[in-house]
Amino acid sequence: MATKTINVELKGPLFESDQQIRLGFTEAVNRGLFDLATIEGSNKVKEQLVPGHGRITGNLRNHVGAALIRDGVALIAAGEQLGRRNLIYAEWVEGNDDRNRPRPGFPGYHMFRKVEDRLDNNPQLYEDYLAGGIVEAFD
Repeated sequence: MATKTINVELKGPLFESDQQIRLGFTEAVNRGLFDLATIEGSNKVKEQLVPGHGRITGNLRNHVGAALIRDGVALIAAGEQLGRRNLIYAEWVEGNDDRNRPRPGFPGYHMFRKVEDRLDNNPQLYEDYLAGGIVEAFD
């Protein structure tokens, strides 16, 4: 299944000494990552699934979501990674299935890839979603 994983590592002297600071920072990062993965990730994938472009019944769109799978790691996916029923056609609609190749097969819509590119190439999004919570954690 097509997924996008976001990892954040907490390293350095700040996080080695005070457990309370580390917990507050971790909670702030997790909250920001979940919001980023939901709003800028899964919602942007869903926006691309419209009639005539990957949406027939709306079932795939209803399965797309985001989850915090562990501290510092958010996941954008559709299916079993989020505890939902796996959709065997989701990889095909994305364009990652063997059935998409060779040409002239359906190339896929690459919804997850487009969102991944947007997240990878827009560091301002991370600042927008993570900075407020981090500043709040240190107050």
